[in-house]
Amino acid sequence: MKTKIQTISTVLLLISGAILATIYLAWWLYPLEITYLRLEKVVYMKAADISYNFTILLNYLTNPFQQVLDMPNFSSSVDGLKHFRDVKYLFHLVQLIFVVSLPGAVLFYKNVLRKGYGVLYRKVFIWLVLTPAIIGLIGLVIGFDRFFVLFHHVLFPGDSTWLFDPAKDPVIYILPQEFFLHCFVFFFVFYELVSLSLLFIIQKGQPRRT
Repeated sequence: MKTKIQTISTVLLLISGAILATIYLAWWLYPLEITYLRLEKVVYMKAADISYNFTILLNYLTNPFQQVLDMPNFSSSVDGLKHFRDVKYLFHLVQLIFVVSLPGAVLFYKNVLRKGYGVLYRKVFIWLVLTPAIIGLIGLVIGFDRFFVLFHHVLFPGDSTWLFDPAKDPVIYILPQEFFLHCFVFFFVFYELVSLSLLFIIQKGQPRRT
């Protein structure tokens, strides 16, 4: 029973860790996105001002102690604020899952992987590798536009507040769909690299006497 909990913890840590890595790397690399996507010409603002507003938004979304979203250069509608609040709760849930699952994942590494018993859970980690690959393939087949819409319908069922009206929520201009595409690509690459590394460790590992 303990090992099952540790296995589940490892899976949750992998998923939540990949999501958090994507969030924080996107935050760090956003100035490059401003240049690449030519956002200065879209909103007629300096890159520093765009980055400043984005930092305020990401701080609100990731900091549980920041309860008010107030971007100096972008107004927000009631629906827009609701959606960002919903996203904030999801981000905090991911942060909580990461922290809670960390001890179990560490124990799984010490008690199972390091001792070479990971082969007993090989099927679990094979599915961890295959599942996002299948999802990514579906995204390629149907196109990112449809995948992006489907993604929001899954996360926010029955809620259309994510469909921003640029006239009411102009911040959407500095959050183009291409930016989210880059985030999804990084998530899948990071996730696959880590999960494949774990699978490689499992494949090589042999039980050792203690």
